[in-house]
Amino acid sequence: TGWVGINENSIMRGVIVSSVSKMNEYYLRNANDDHKQFTMCHELGHGYGLPHTDENPYNKNLNNCLDYTDDPDENLDPGEVNMIKLRNMYLTRRLRSRRVESDGTIVETTEILANENDEQ
Repeated sequence: TGWVGINENSIMRGVIVSSVSKMNEYYLRNANDDHKQFTMCHELGHGYGLPHTDENPYNKNLNNCLDYTDDPDENLDPGEVNMIKLRNMYLTRRLRSRRVESDGTIVETTEILANENDEQ
């Protein structure tokens, strides 16, 4: 099959409505626990809509599971960078407005509001 883990998202109108993460036992059967945890964290991250933070497995680890690596023991959890991305994706309130100008141009405005729990 060629994949260790894979994630499939169903998206409707820009929103993830379902997600399935799969782990390939053929490759993971003899993997150590760090490799299994890294793979699961990586695929679940995609399920929440997170992109790769890096796709070069040979450079320095970025300490998050969305970073490709051949040495997963330093990349076992989402890391702060991805927690911030998730917060911005799911906890930030947005107000969207749309208006049509007299020449037919559609102008869409997105205003990002601070969360009620944020410090001022």
